[in-house]
Formats: sequence, C-alpha cells, structure tokens
Amino acid sequence: MKHIFSVVGLGLTGVFVAVFFTGRMNSKHLNVVAPRVGMQPEALSALAPRVSSQTGATIGTSRRVVYLLACSGVPTAATIESKAIEAALITEKHRMTAREATAKVLSGTITESTTGPLHDC
Repeated sequence: MKHIFSVVGLGLTGVFVAVFFTGRMNSKHLNVVAPRVGMQPEALSALAPRVSSQTGATIGTSRRVVYLLACSGVPTAATIESKAIEAALITEKHRMTAREATAKVLSGTITESTTGPLHDC
C-alpha cells in the first residue's frame, strides 16, 4: 500500500510540473521590450525602484507595471515613468492587478481586449 501512494505521489508531482511549464505565460527579456519605448534595459530596470518609492507599491508590482508598459510599446521614454506611477497608484488604491491597472492607464478602461496593447505581454 505504501508503494502505491509513493507512485501516485510521483505521478501527481509529474503532472504538476508539466502543467506549470506548459501553462505559464511567455515573458520577454528586458533587452526585447526596452527598445519598444526607446530605452536601454538598465534604465528600464532603474525605473521600478523610483516608481515603488513614489507610490508605496511593492518593488514587484512596480517592476511588473514598468515591464507591461514597455512591452506594450505605447508610452515613450519621456512618458513611461508618469504612466508607471499612475498604474502603480491604481494597484494600491483599487486593489487591481498590475495588468489591469496598466490596461486602464493605457486605454482608460478596466477591461482589456485580446487585441489591446498588452495582448502579447
């Protein structure tokens, strides 16, 4: 009986690992998304701590907001910081995810269509 549970446990672990790796979203490296807004990857990385300190959002939320904005390619290097601050403030005040807040900042609405600026981010 003990061996059956061990085999079942290993099987469930294998299924979990397979689902995790096939179901996760593909993310692009900063080297790919930074040029979309006319920035270097280092400058984009340095933006997240500034956004976090100005808004009270966590570093993780700030990084995600900055990444999504850069990935969308909509803001410019001159406007990305203000858009990131706006999105980070929305995540804090309205308990939205970084993706929802970024979509709201980019489009002015909460919902995001599949053809919106974040469709491949």
